[in-house]
Amino acid sequence: MNRRDRALLKKIGKYYLQYKGILDIEKLLLTFEGTKEISIDDYTLAYIYYYIMYIITRSVVKAAERAKESRLTYKEFVIDYSEELYGTLNVDTTIPVYHMGLVSFHTFKEGLNAPEYAILGYLLRKIYSIIREKRDKIPISSPQLAFFDFLKNFEKVFLRLEKLKEEFPNGFYRDPTYTDPEWLLRAYKAYFLVRRLEEIRVGTKSPEKKVNEKELIKFVMWKLYELYTFYLVAKYLESKGYRIEKKGDEYIAVRGEKRLRLIFNAPLQQSSLKRVDEENDIEKYRGRPDISILQNRPIIFECKYSSRISYITTGRFKIMAYTYEYDPLVSVLIYPGLEDQGINFDSEDIATRKLDETVKKRHGILDFWYNNHLLYMAIIDPLDDDSLSENGNLSKIDKLLRDYV
Repeated sequence: MNRRDRALLKKIGKYYLQYKGILDIEKLLLTFEGTKEISIDDYTLAYIYYYIMYIITRSVVKAAERAKESRLTYKEFVIDYSEELYGTLNVDTTIPVYHMGLVSFHTFKEGLNAPEYAILGYLLRKIYSIIREKRDKIPISSPQLAFFDFLKNFEKVFLRLEKLKEEFPNGFYRDPTYTDPEWLLRAYKAYFLVRRLEEIRVGTKSPEKKVNEKELIKFVMWKLYELYTFYLVAKYLESKGYRIEKKGDEYIAVRGEKRLRLIFNAPLQQSSLKRVDEENDIEKYRGRPDISILQNRPIIFECKYSSRISYITTGRFKIMAYTYEYDPLVSVLIYPGLEDQGINFDSEDIATRKLDETVKKRHGILDFWYNNHLLYMAIIDPLDDDSLSENGNLSKIDKLLRDYV
């Protein structure tokens, strides 16, 4: 990892799980695909641990709520014994016990006192105790971006867990079995995860085999750069009085009667692509801008986390193509800046190199017109400060958005 990667991780690595919409244990476990550990600062790791505890608490509360419902409604078809017959006689099991005056019969029995509820009670109490202890040891502060502040919600679900654990018997532990109900298996996952919380680290995925037994959350650097761009845009919108909330796969920024939709890596409905040969589903052929801000006409951000000139050349032509497909108000190529030394493979790369030199001379932003549309190339480097100073990254976002939001 280079200095830029480390700066990117330090600035927004803590929000990675939130940005990816990880809100339950199943989705979290799917992120444990890293094979090579990367070093991050203690505060970022502490924040990630705190957020994982929130996910665990949410998931186990959901399991307990489902168990409460099951406990009230579930009935089981079982074999029971009595001196009186209360169901359909089972001859095979009656014969061995008849000398004791008992008969065997099939009947329905309520699940109110099933042992699974006592096991759940044990797990709830253990999870609550572990999280309470760890929360006291992992101090974090509210995030700089209000949208990512989950602390109040964490407090609510934690208090809910405190009450729910008392609604189940204080039972015992046994290993999970494949016949356990879904809600109990969810609680087991939460229990196992919270016990090994400090073993979780951050990593990247590579062809190399995992060298240790730690669980590594897979971080994708270009995805982090996209998150960094979103972070700056959202921080700018919040500074202008917008409140940002998540609705489904979209983010909505609201200020009074004004509403902006923020969409990520998805085609937009106003695509001009109407037909692809004989294909019925053409959505997969539409362009997928990294970040789109929608009012009537979109503002499009294409993020390229690379210093390779051919990659930036591709991004330059990509925002030009979006002018035909989406008729945007503005289309912006966001990149961290080219290295001073590098190989130009063709005349298009030579042009990109010249544009990059001009961007750097003009405090990180260059504009040009194509197809009667305004386009920008903007250098957003994680190594720069996130301020509204002349060369600050927020000042660049201000120049790009001030006339539109």
